Amino acid sequence: MMYQNEPIKVAYAFRDGSHSFRATDPRTGDLVVSHGVPEVAYEQVTRTLSERIAAQLGAYAQARPQLPFSDFWTWLQMNPIAAMPNAPCHVEFAWEIRH
Repeated sequence: MMYQNEPIKVAYAFRDGSHSFRATDPRTGDLVVSHGVPEVAYEQVTRTLSERIAAQLGAYAQARPQLPFSDFWTWLQMNPIAAMPNAPCHVEFAWEIRH
């Protein structure tokens, strides 16, 4: 069951005025979340990953970002290239799965 405990890698980009998160993982399938408000997008990633993992396990599961939103946002402010529109920047963050 070790595989279930591996973090899910989620890529971030700023595209077309939206904060976009994308993950491709066999446990969740493809996931794309975009929203104009970064905190909303971050929360949607957490909620969607939790729902998909729980459905796959047939049991309660909770996805939690390894970085709280405030730390993610601070990182983003300190790395302006990451927030440039349509930049070829590929930044990955991890969500842990607890069940």
